[in-house]
Amino acid sequence: MTRLASGRYQARGSTRDDSGALRRLRASADSEEAARADLLRQAKALSTGGSSTLSPKSTIADVVELWLSQILTRANTGSLSFSTYESYETTARVIIVPRCGGVRLEQLTVGRCDRILQKILEEETISKARRARAVLSLVCGYAVRDDALDRNPVRDVQRLPTAPRKESALSTAQIIGIRELMEQWRVTRDDGPRPNYRALVDGMEIMLGTSIRIGECLGLRRCDVDMTTLPPTLVVNGTIVSNKTQGTHRKDSPKRARQRRNIALPSMAAAAVRRRLALAEPDPEAFLFPTNTGRTMSVSNYERLLRSFINDERTELVALGVAVDEYTTHIYRRTAATLIERAAGITLASRLLGHASEQITRNSYVVTAEQVDPLTAEILDDVLGT
Repeated sequence: MTRLASGRYQARGSTRDDSGALRRLRASADSEEAARADLLRQAKALSTGGSSTLSPKSTIADVVELWLSQILTRANTGSLSFSTYESYETTARVIIVPRCGGVRLEQLTVGRCDRILQKILEEETISKARRARAVLSLVCGYAVRDDALDRNPVRDVQRLPTAPRKESALSTAQIIGIRELMEQWRVTRDDGPRPNYRALVDGMEIMLGTSIRIGECLGLRRCDVDMTTLPPTLVVNGTIVSNKTQGTHRKDSPKRARQRRNIALPSMAAAAVRRRLALAEPDPEAFLFPTNTGRTMSVSNYERLLRSFINDERTELVALGVAVDEYTTHIYRRTAATLIERAAGITLASRLLGHASEQITRNSYVVTAEQVDPLTAEILDDVLGT
């Protein structure tokens, strides 16, 4: 340490960078402590590949801002979907920052994280609390990588409960009844054009016959179906997504890229596909569920149409025994999985749904039968005697 003629202090030193090269350093400041601190900062930057942006004094809001900019970069480069980025951004902006954005990283203990998440669970929903936990963990992970946190405190908080599992599936009689209601929906009303009931019927029958999701159904094009084979087939190789950046468009892979698959069509679904082909443009890329302009129908518009039908026909649906509060397009996928599992086992049902694990199919899609197979009685009789 030397004092210059100007009265400032100058610190000198040397260190080796990541390549092993010796680097000589020099720092000047108004005090010895400041000059030494600046020299140490330079040395740290050379030995760690760069200086960190965050510090233990940084707030969660500071980390969120930097983390989201990194996530947006990944979306722009195609390694992450814009829908995922927007989901993260909404959770951070609406849930996390208003509740704990001012907390400094040095104050972010396991206990504090746990209390934050439990408060969200008490005042919001299980779904929001679980999303908040996931995003807060990602934010803290970013802070760890930037050397502002020693470890991720969210990893040690208590597990949040899972949302109640939906247990409803449609019976054959209910499917027939729903189809009849859809075909007669608002047929006698004169307060405007009749809703697109045909899209509701055809979409339901295709989803029931293939177990595909609503986005995958709306993403079907003329070139994705082959009605010349026996039985006819369709290929699941895309889905409809919507986000603020790209609008509504077709993504050329299902929800998961590994879920590309060819599915044989039962007669009900094949008939629905033929009706859609008769309405579609001759272009091979033409959508089977187009708008008036030839673009694909969005998932939100289809679901809005279904909700309007349910609201109008609620009394009749309840009379059919349909669990109206659980009636979304996902009930079709759950119904298909349940029917296949009961007839042919979980392995075939899992393959139809495109799942990587049979456990996913069993936990989330197959409705457990209340009646145990009477074969168990026969087996026990043989073993135990009468």
